[in-house]
Amino acid sequence: MGDEKMIQEYPSEQRAAICRSSFEENLATTRVSFDYDGTLNRAVGIRKAMELVEKGVIVYIISARDSVNFMLKIARRVGIPVERIYAVGSNEKKIELVKKLKITTHYDNNIDVVRALPGVGAMI
Repeated sequence: MGDEKMIQEYPSEQRAAICRSSFEENLATTRVSFDYDGTLNRAVGIRKAMELVEKGVIVYIISARDSVNFMLKIARRVGIPVERIYAVGSNEKKIELVKKLKITTHYDNNIDVVRALPGVGAMI
């Protein structure tokens, strides 16, 4: 309640700037990752990732694959930089990396991975 009163004391242009700034700060701390197979390589995954990238969300690909090569085409299409593509070799390492990178939402088609990431893991 106190914050609302403080914001209302500013002219509308400043209130809008404060809201925009707060929104951008929240986006900067939002980190979303996608598994590749069965998730990002599907139309629904591509649409979701593109939507997030357009909003300014930091988006990663974190896959149990051994190589990033097959993921590059879709990553470029979506707008995910190469330095945010990880091929870690196993689901266990994928889970560890999601935690290490402080991912706020990880989309995966593997229910065991989703369950290992309570509050973070999700299916699309």
